[in-house]
Amino acid sequence: MSEQSMFMLEDYVKRLNLIPVNRLTYIQNGEWAIIINIRFKIIKSIRTKLFVSLVAIGILPLFILTVSILSSVRNYSQNEKKTEMLRHANTISTNLSRRDYFDNVEDVNYLDNIQSIITDRFLIMNSDGQVIYDSNHFDEGKLNSSQPVLKVLQGTSTNIIDEDKKLNTVRIYTPIYDSDHQTVIGVTMLSGQYDLIETTISRMRNMAYLLIVGISLIILILNFYFSGLLTKPFREFVNHLKRVSEGHIDERIDVRGNYEIEEIGVAFNEMLTTMEEIDESRQRFVANVSHELKTPLSSMKVLAESLLYQEDVPNELYKEFMEDINAEINRETKIINDLLTLVTLDKKESYLNIDNTNINNLVEQVMRMLKPIADKKEVILEIESYREVFAEVDETKMYLVFMNLIENSIKYNNEYGKVTVTINADHRDLNIQIMDTGVGIPPESVDKVFQRFYRVDKTRSRDTGGTGLGLSIVSKTILLHGGSIKCISEEGVGTTFIIRLPLSQTMK
Repeated sequence: MSEQSMFMLEDYVKRLNLIPVNRLTYIQNGEWAIIINIRFKIIKSIRTKLFVSLVAIGILPLFILTVSILSSVRNYSQNEKKTEMLRHANTISTNLSRRDYFDNVEDVNYLDNIQSIITDRFLIMNSDGQVIYDSNHFDEGKLNSSQPVLKVLQGTSTNIIDEDKKLNTVRIYTPIYDSDHQTVIGVTMLSGQYDLIETTISRMRNMAYLLIVGISLIILILNFYFSGLLTKPFREFVNHLKRVSEGHIDERIDVRGNYEIEEIGVAFNEMLTTMEEIDESRQRFVANVSHELKTPLSSMKVLAESLLYQEDVPNELYKEFMEDINAEINRETKIINDLLTLVTLDKKESYLNIDNTNINNLVEQVMRMLKPIADKKEVILEIESYREVFAEVDETKMYLVFMNLIENSIKYNNEYGKVTVTINADHRDLNIQIMDTGVGIPPESVDKVFQRFYRVDKTRSRDTGGTGLGLSIVSKTILLHGGSIKCISEEGVGTTFIIRLPLSQTMK
């Protein structure tokens, strides 16, 4: 396309309000973009790559093998032809030497007999290079001064093979010795052609190519079928992914095929199950947050309305209602603070104010703070430790961890029960066990206690003043320190929380 035509096209495109992609490509309503996108998808698809790979593996080696075999057959046939001609030439030269042919050049009976046996043309030349005999009788009497003839006559070469690949001809030159086999007195030349060999090779090539075409068609059909069969589970998988992206996460994929494909399907289904659980957990969290924040507000509203709509409210009742409202405000504040703590811990940029802390002293501080609550239920608080243990932790956050766990152990304990905190450490980790003799947790709830707002017994939890966020905060804090927490419980026997933390944050 000329430069002028190019600018005319660009001007026409501008007038049509087309969207330029580059100098030669324009999009109208997106059709070209869709076509290009589809082409790229086809080229990049697993089926296309698999199809091309199978074709390359199946057809190319067959073609290369055929060419190699034909080349080997040609070389072998040509070598056999040269060997046969050399044998004939040597036989003729030997017999002529024995017969003293150049002393009886008129005796051509032997050569005529040879002519009837050998299909190749042969010439007999004397020591001067003059052609004495030509099986085709074209060059008799002529002088042949070619380089091969001169070399043989001079004795510098014995047998000479002269090939012309372009003309598909070969000439064999052998010396004719005198009766003493000392002096070269002549030359025998055999001239042959590879035409018959090339004709045979050509026929073999045509047959081989027809065979290759037939086999290639079969391979193409089988490749197309099997590539589709092998990629079918992937197409189903992609279609299912699209449905999941549309919101159908409750559906499960049933991928059948090879072990690897089934493994992908199983892993994908497990991922969907996890997504559903996360989604359900999020919905429960939103519902629980709404409910937990609404409950204190509802209580305050009822108390406030009671004061507003009653006349001559006694001071004692007024004070009692205000105390209840204050308690609900404190509860609301605690829920909000716990939520803010969780949000802070969820952030990737959450940091720890690490300090080398005496864990024994930290647990004792928590026990002293909670002793009044324990005394009300007559629960015994006990610390077991063989030595003082120091660990690099965020003291404030770990204080809240111990506060939550020990307070829960007291609140959900039986009267006259016991809470035992065991502190121990090895060369690497801090190990803490908080064990109570309380009501315990049902087996189906043990793995869920660290979920936000999860309550084993909702009524009892509200009676004890819990928000359902304490253990979530504990779990997040422990994980933030690079540790782990585990819950072991048996109904009617008690619950044990096992905490494992690195003594040094550099060991995480």
